[in-house]
Amino acid sequence: MHRLMLTFDVEDFINPNATVALRLILEMLEKYKLKAIFFITGLMAEKLSNFPSILELLGSHEIGFHSSGHSVHPIIAEYTDVESYNQAYSISLERETAHINPLTGKVEQEGGIYFLQDLFGPKRIRAYRAPGMSWTPPHLEALAKLGVDFDFSSSITTSEPARYKGVTFYPYTFTQEWEGNLYDYECLLSAILKLKVAIFDLHPTLYVNQKMWDSIYYAGNPPRLLKVRERPPKEARSLFSKFELLLKQVSMLRHAGLIEVDSNLTTLPKELSVNQNQLQKCYETSIRWPKKIFNYNPRFIRAHFNEFFQAAM
Repeated sequence: MHRLMLTFDVEDFINPNATVALRLILEMLEKYKLKAIFFITGLMAEKLSNFPSILELLGSHEIGFHSSGHSVHPIIAEYTDVESYNQAYSISLERETAHINPLTGKVEQEGGIYFLQDLFGPKRIRAYRAPGMSWTPPHLEALAKLGVDFDFSSSITTSEPARYKGVTFYPYTFTQEWEGNLYDYECLLSAILKLKVAIFDLHPTLYVNQKMWDSIYYAGNPPRLLKVRERPPKEARSLFSKFELLLKQVSMLRHAGLIEVDSNLTTLPKELSVNQNQLQKCYETSIRWPKKIFNYNPRFIRAHFNEFFQAAM
């Protein structure tokens, strides 16, 4: 049976309406008895610690990590872009276990994945998705050291999970937006029919705001935290209605036994093997976000990919 996994990136710690959007999505999932994976940043985890009712709703879902600071500079592609693989690994360990100052990007105290783990303990934080799907091998290995053994960032596998170096790589998401139009449904149907595991991804903040919250970081760390422009209420209500219709239809397909919908993280026996072309495409996909959004061109990350995947070639 083909499998659909619902996932959400919870990262907007600046705009209050993003927390409202998260609550609405959680209530809809509860209404249709659907489970999902919520990838939460360290900074957003700190904000959510003040919302016990939302934490209670999140408690019935799988919780994943979405980095400590997301778009705060230096981003992952910047601070792991050093010649030494081991140095990139060490920097990653330090930053992903710390609270990152959202204006300076400096490490200040313990936080990050540690804060997220404490917030949802004793549940383990086992899954990870990189901001902008922009991951680097030494960074992922550092997270594996911290207990992460499922990655949802890579395009190295296309249809079903595959294991490598103790990490299970899930397929790349087939969508990161949902407006409920014909094209969205065509993508959904195609993914369900073609892929053994189809990964749906959504950013709650985009249902209530006209652009991504982190656009204030595109030109560098801002002097202050600025809100983005909200969607008109009617437009936001329409998007939520279309999303609820999707959940209703997904629930019906599940009850009919046509698809499996869950958030269970499973390690399958399939071992990852790649060729040079696959590796090049994976690398290009991983650096697309820093190049396109932040105009950053890495110098050493390509070599890190070669070193990491050497045994799978």
